[in-house]
Amino acid sequence: MEAAVPANLKAFLQEVLNTPTKQELLVFFATNQAMDTVKGLAVWLGRPEAELWQAAEALVQAGLLHRSGEGRDAVYSYRPHPELRPLVDAFVALYQSARVQLLQEMEHIRRQAQSAQEQLRALQWEQSRFRLVLASMLDGVLVLLPDGTVSYLNDAAAQLIGRRPAEVIGRNLSEIETPLTVALHKSAAEVFQPPHPALAREWHLPDATVVRGNLMPVFNETHQCIGVVAVLSDITAVRRREREQREVLAVLAHDIKSPLTAIRGFALSGVKGFLGEVPANAQRAFQVIAEQADRVLSMIQQMVRLMTDLPGGTTLRPVRFDLRECVNSIANAYEGECAERGLTLSVELASQPVWVHADRDLMERAIANLLSNAVKYNREGGAVWVRVWATEHDAVVEVEDTGVGIPPAELPLVFQQFYRASNALGEGSGVGLAFVRQVVEAHGGRVEVTSSVGQGSLFRVVLPLATRPSVAAALR
Repeated sequence: MEAAVPANLKAFLQEVLNTPTKQELLVFFATNQAMDTVKGLAVWLGRPEAELWQAAEALVQAGLLHRSGEGRDAVYSYRPHPELRPLVDAFVALYQSARVQLLQEMEHIRRQAQSAQEQLRALQWEQSRFRLVLASMLDGVLVLLPDGTVSYLNDAAAQLIGRRPAEVIGRNLSEIETPLTVALHKSAAEVFQPPHPALAREWHLPDATVVRGNLMPVFNETHQCIGVVAVLSDITAVRRREREQREVLAVLAHDIKSPLTAIRGFALSGVKGFLGEVPANAQRAFQVIAEQADRVLSMIQQMVRLMTDLPGGTTLRPVRFDLRECVNSIANAYEGECAERGLTLSVELASQPVWVHADRDLMERAIANLLSNAVKYNREGGAVWVRVWATEHDAVVEVEDTGVGIPPAELPLVFQQFYRASNALGEGSGVGLAFVRQVVEAHGGRVEVTSSVGQGSLFRVVLPLATRPSVAAALR
């Protein structure tokens, strides 16, 4: 802007209008064509009378104002010398332009400040509402910073930990030595380490309390882990009810198996002729009775296993083993059945050992269940692929088939207990895949499925490698 100001105007500003008061006073007279005393000017301009009197006298001496009278009662008016009027007009135009621009910028700043205040109030309201929701949750919520400091916890979390919130917030979790905080600190340390996995843990505390913890990493915009949120649930009552249900189921299964075994025995006696000569149609009826009795007994055994062989039932017995050898042994057991049905069985194993820390018996049964389904629900002359490999942190088992497939709408339901796909062939209890999921999740893993109707399905089991913290430590 200075480059556009004439040189004589610059000199005029430096020599005559060299104070803000003089500039403001001259603009006031030039734009309003006013006549007033110093006292009146002080009211209009909001400046001290002495300061305005000195400025007015200087402008009179410069030939810009005219004074009528003497002293503080003198009246000043705008009457510039003709030679100075062009400079005054140029200055007034420049002053007003700068003032308009300044006012616009100030208005813009005011609006920005107002918007920021409104956003701040909205944020404060959201924070208050969020804290109110967290405080009223039945589940405990605890937030950890990367250095282990507890930045927030609600009353439910404090109750589970056994400390008041004021005794925990702002302190390092490792300094709060309770059974739950010790277990929580170990799991949080695992989440803070790359690749920052989300964890689900279950802790059995010395006072018989059972706490389920879901730990999730929090990332910033650069994908740095800046905290961990832990949601803690007291599931003691849930586990107690499950235990009671298992006990009832065990008694019920025992009571049902006895008469079923008797029915099966008499039916087989009729089939084998131990009851004397029977008509062919009766022998066929005995055969159907025996087969259905076997089916019901098998379903009872599967349900009992489902209720007793998982966390909350029998304790896991993890050992370190090569998953390749385990899966290969299971696949070999199905070679004969595949050959009978004209199925091609392909086994692809990693070149290096894939070590896992898991309950081998449960894991074998889970993988065998997947392979059994791949054979059972396949088409004649189809194929089954079994693959084992490892990523940086996980062991992976895939079982793929060319069977009937699963409708897309039913994929989220296939791991529910007693659910069978609408296009499933043959008979089944609907507990096999539920068993697989519970076994895998009990070991800190996950099971996934992709499928196309008429083309086949692929089930993928992902387990932590043995180099990561073992499932035994996680379940303590």
